[in-house]
Amino acid sequence: MSKLPLSFYLREDVLQISKDLLGKYLFTNINGQLTGGMIVETEAYSGVTDRASHAYNNKRTQRTEVMYCKGGVGYVYLCYGIHSLFNVITNKENIPHAILIRAIEPTVGIEVMLKRRKKKKLDWTLTAGPGSLSEALGIKTKHTGISLIENTIWLED
Repeated sequence: MSKLPLSFYLREDVLQISKDLLGKYLFTNINGQLTGGMIVETEAYSGVTDRASHAYNNKRTQRTEVMYCKGGVGYVYLCYGIHSLFNVITNKENIPHAILIRAIEPTVGIEVMLKRRKKKKLDWTLTAGPGSLSEALGIKTKHTGISLIENTIWLED
């Protein structure tokens, strides 16, 4: 497998990129612990024209500023004050497209993921849902803005 190149993220069609992410792999290396799995559910947000997007109507806040970065970075935000949700930023600078990674099928570091989620055995709930997968992979809001080309959080074919 190989890391997705920056050019993958810089494309214009966020919906197509969202579809292209299905079957790719999301990995983290947090505190020397490798975890990851195959992406099985995504959700695309088409920037300023998408009413569901945090950047709808060109809204810019401290939290959403990362959405306006050049593609290939992560956007992690806190939902309901509890769950860290991981998004992939795409497109060119100042075009705030994002793709929420909603679920993965775990393949690597399952024991670590079980421990992070305080679970005794593997079942479908381990990484089903964006909050669950972030918790299992060790992704937190401090990772917002992180390059997906580096070695902490990355995506592979």
